[in-house]
Amino acid sequence: MTLPSEERGIDMRKRVKGCLTVLCLASLMLSGCSGQRERVSEIKETESSSMAMAEDSVAGRDGALQSTEKGQTPEDEQNIEDAVRTAGKAETGGVRAEDDYYNYVNQKLLAGKQIPEDSESWSYFYELGQESYRNLSELLDEVINQRSNLAEGSPEQKIVDLYQTAMDMEGRKRAGFGALQPYLDSIRGAADIQEYIEAVGAVNNDLGFSSLIALAYFEDMKNSQNYGCYLGSADLGPGKETLEDETQSVLLEAYRNYIKNIMESTGISRKKAEETASDIYKFQTDLAAATLPLSDQNDPEKTYNPLSLEELRTLYANIDIEAYLKAAGADGFHSWVVNDPGQAKKINSYLTEDHLPLLKEYSVFCLIKDFSPFLTPEIRDSTIAWNNTQKGVQGKKTDKKLAAELVQNTFGFEFGRLYTEKYFSEEDKKAVETLVHQILSAYKERINGLEWMGETTKEKAIRKLDHMTLKIGYPDNWPDYYENAVILPEGRGSLIDNMVTVYRSLRSFEKEEIKKPVDRGQWGMTPQTVNAYYNPLNNEIVFPAAILQPPFYDPEAGRAANLGGIGMVIAHEISHAFDSSGSCYDENGNYNMWWTEEDLKKFQELTLRVTEYYNDQEAVKGRYVNGQQTLNENIADLGALACVTSIAGDDTEALDSLFRQYARIWASKYTEESMIHRLNTDVHSPAKVRVNAVLSSTEAFYKVYPDLKEGDGMYVAPEKRVKIW
Repeated sequence: MTLPSEERGIDMRKRVKGCLTVLCLASLMLSGCSGQRERVSEIKETESSSMAMAEDSVAGRDGALQSTEKGQTPEDEQNIEDAVRTAGKAETGGVRAEDDYYNYVNQKLLAGKQIPEDSESWSYFYELGQESYRNLSELLDEVINQRSNLAEGSPEQKIVDLYQTAMDMEGRKRAGFGALQPYLDSIRGAADIQEYIEAVGAVNNDLGFSSLIALAYFEDMKNSQNYGCYLGSADLGPGKETLEDETQSVLLEAYRNYIKNIMESTGISRKKAEETASDIYKFQTDLAAATLPLSDQNDPEKTYNPLSLEELRTLYANIDIEAYLKAAGADGFHSWVVNDPGQAKKINSYLTEDHLPLLKEYSVFCLIKDFSPFLTPEIRDSTIAWNNTQKGVQGKKTDKKLAAELVQNTFGFEFGRLYTEKYFSEEDKKAVETLVHQILSAYKERINGLEWMGETTKEKAIRKLDHMTLKIGYPDNWPDYYENAVILPEGRGSLIDNMVTVYRSLRSFEKEEIKKPVDRGQWGMTPQTVNAYYNPLNNEIVFPAAILQPPFYDPEAGRAANLGGIGMVIAHEISHAFDSSGSCYDENGNYNMWWTEEDLKKFQELTLRVTEYYNDQEAVKGRYVNGQQTLNENIADLGALACVTSIAGDDTEALDSLFRQYARIWASKYTEESMIHRLNTDVHSPAKVRVNAVLSSTEAFYKVYPDLKEGDGMYVAPEKRVKIW
C-alpha cells in the first residue's frame, strides 16, 4: 500500500516474505500482484476495503443517512444475509439493466449507505471487515479482563500489555522516539556516505525497515523452494504515479507539509523543516522519474534481475555495496535480485558526499513515518491527517479503535486462531472446497476448448491447475513470530519500545526462516481478513475464513447466487495463475516460460486487446482506467466470469441470479479523493467497471438480455468483446 495511515499492526506476508514489486499476492481486492512497491517496512492497512474504486456518481457522502458505530444506517438495519436473498428484487429507480447493470442492481442499496466519517469508503468488504473487528474486539476485551491471571510471556499477556501501552497517551508523550532514537541518531550521525549506508543497513538488519535500498527476502522466483534476497525500490511517499500527476498539486503540497511536520518533530526549526521537506520532495520526485511505472512492476521480465556481487559493485559504484549488505545481514547469498535497475542507477548518482545531508534527513523521515503509528499522539495524528487528505476521509478513528486495530493486526494469527474457533464452520469449508474443485474442472474444460492455444501449452496449463494448492479458512500450523519478544506493561514500558521489540523479534524469526527451505504452509493473510489471494511462487489459492460468509458465500442461498459470489472469488484467484504475470510461473511456482513461442505471441495479442478495451473505460469523470496497470486483475475478472457462467450453462434464470450476485458483491461508495488515489496506486479497475465492462464482454450476458442492442450502455459489438480464458 502507500503510507501507513493509522495505528496498525504488522502484515506478516510483507514482513516475513518481504513482498516487493516483483511478487505480491494476486488478490481479490488488495493491491496484491499490484506491482506497486510493497516495502518490507510497510504496515498493514486496517480497513479491508482496499479493493477497486467505485463509480463517481455514488462516491459522495451527501443524500445518505448518518452512520452508526457498526457502519449501518439507523433506518437501514437490513443485514447482509437479507441483502443477498433479496438481491433479485432490487428497485432500480429507472436504471435499465441494458444501460448500467451495476447501478441497476445496486442503486437502491447504495442510496441508503453512508461512507463512515473515519473511512474512505463503504463496501461489503468494509462492512464485513468492521464485523470482524468487532468480533476480535470482544475477544480482546475477554483477554483484558483476565490480565491478573495471565502467565508472563504468554501471547495473551503480550496482547493486553501492548494494547494498554497503545492507550497510554501520556506514556507515549514521555517516551518520545524511545527505542527508535538510537537508529535515528546513527543515521544523522553518519560522518560520510559509507557510514550512512551502513547505518541504514543496520536498521534493516535489526528491524527489517528500509528507505533508500529496500531489502527483503522471499522465494527465489526461479527456485521457489529457497529464499532469495531482493533489492527493491526506494520509498517514494505517495508513489510515482501520484508524484507525476499534474492535477494533484494541492495534494502534493499537503504531502510537503506532512514531511515538514514530521521533520519538525525531530527538534529542528520550522524554517529548516520546510527546507528539508522541499529537498526530500524534490529527491523523491527525481527518483520517481527513473522508476518503473506501476504497469511494469508486475512483469518479471523487467523486475527479476539477479546480479552477482561484482555486478552489484558496478551498479552501486559510489559505495562499498558489500559493506552495506553485511550491515543489512544480506551478505550470505550468491546473487541478489535488483527489482528496478533504472532507479538503482539514479540512487547511485545520489550516493555522494555532497548529497549526504539530504540522504540522512530522507532516511530519518522515512523511519519516523513508518513508525509514526506507535509514536506520540501528535506524530501519529500528523500521519493520519496526511493519509485522510489523500483519501478524502473526514473523521478520525478513536484512540480505542486505533489501539484495538493495532493489537489485532500485530497479533493477527493469535487472534485468527481464536476467531476461527468461534466463528468458522468446518461444514462451510467442505462446501467451498467442493465448489473449488468444480471450478477447477470447468477451467480445465475451457482450456482444452481454446482455439488459439496449442496442445503442448494446454497440457502444461492443465498440469499447473492439477498442482495448484488449496488453502481454506486457516493455516494448519499457527506461527509464533513473537515467542521471544518481551512486551512490557504500562508504567514499565512504552508503545514505541514494545513495537521496536516486536519488530526485532520478527526480524530474528525471518533470519532463521531464510536459512531453511521455504515453508509452503505459511499464510499471507490472517483468517479474519475479508479477502482472498493467489500466490504464483507457491501456485496456491487461499481463502481466509472471513470471506466465507454473505454476500460472498451463503449456504442457504441458491447455487447460482453462490457462483456469482464466492464462485467468482474462487475463479478470479485461479485466473491469476494465467494472467500476464502469473502465466510466467510453472506448476511448481518457478519463473519459467512454459509456453510455446507461437502460443505466447497469441496470448500477448489477446492481452493487448484487453488493455485497449479497458483504456476506454471511464472511471471518474474525465479520468479513465489504465488498461496496462490493471491488466492482470482485468484478465482475472474476465476469466472468472467466463468460467462460472460455463458452469451455469444455458439456464437464463440461473445466469440472471449469478449476474445479480456478482454485481451485488461489488456494491461500494468511495470519496472522490480516494478514487483518484486508487487510479494512481491500485491495479484493480473501479467497482462499476469490474461489473459492467466484464458483463458487456461476456456472451452469456446477451442470452439473459437478448434485446440488448447498439446504443445501449451495456452493449459492445461482438468484434470488440474481449476474452482470453
